[in-house]
Amino acid sequence: MTVLAKATVLVVLLVEVTIGAEALQDIPEFLHICQVQQPQYETCVTNSINDLKPYLKVGVPEYHIPSLEPLKLKTISASPSNSLTMHANDINVYGASNFEINKIKMDLTNIVFNVDVALSNIAIDGKYEVDGKILLLPIHGSGPLSGNFSECIGACKIKGERFFDENGVEKIRIIDFRMKISVGKGSIKLDNLFDGEQVLGDVVNSAINNNFQLFMREFSPLLEMALSDAFQDIADKIIQQFSFSQLFPGA
Repeated sequence: MTVLAKATVLVVLLVEVTIGAEALQDIPEFLHICQVQQPQYETCVTNSINDLKPYLKVGVPEYHIPSLEPLKLKTISASPSNSLTMHANDINVYGASNFEINKIKMDLTNIVFNVDVALSNIAIDGKYEVDGKILLLPIHGSGPLSGNFSECIGACKIKGERFFDENGVEKIRIIDFRMKISVGKGSIKLDNLFDGEQVLGDVVNSAINNNFQLFMREFSPLLEMALSDAFQDIADKIIQQFSFSQLFPGA
């Protein structure tokens, strides 16, 4: 082999090593990894996630962890019934980092995780468009949206899959994230209903808040869809920086 050929092979090997090194992040000190075979593994995972909350609140850009205060949601649209169409955008959620994990169940064979979380209080603001009927009342308008929700319970079912990336490293990705939410108490305000007609707007807002649980049956699917999409995107970006064996040693 000529000197030039040897040099070429060496360069190629160095490039491959560099690419492989850049494909994985080192596990950061703030992310406590639990050994799969250790006793009370799920309790360890719960504690590890709870320890992450201060970092989730402010974000860690170098590990693709965004700040959850506020959590910014994408545009969402839904027609929960034949008589109602709702759109919301520029939504900010405050208080998402103050979650408490009530229960976690992990099935690493099928890569299915079930997580129950509690949120004492969350607030939202954003913009809305609505047209149709809510609680048998006609409703039409667009403008600012704000709300406060307390005693919130979230049930998350997360489905993942193992795969090999372009460098042959086995990783995990999230292929489905479903969240169901129940709200104990709350209030919501839709400004500029009926093109700013104050009396009609006050009547509808009052009816919504006097029948809050009925309204949430219409509004919850929008919030669940937006939160599920946001958390799937965040979680997927974080976990794909690491190999499966880094995240689940002993599995």
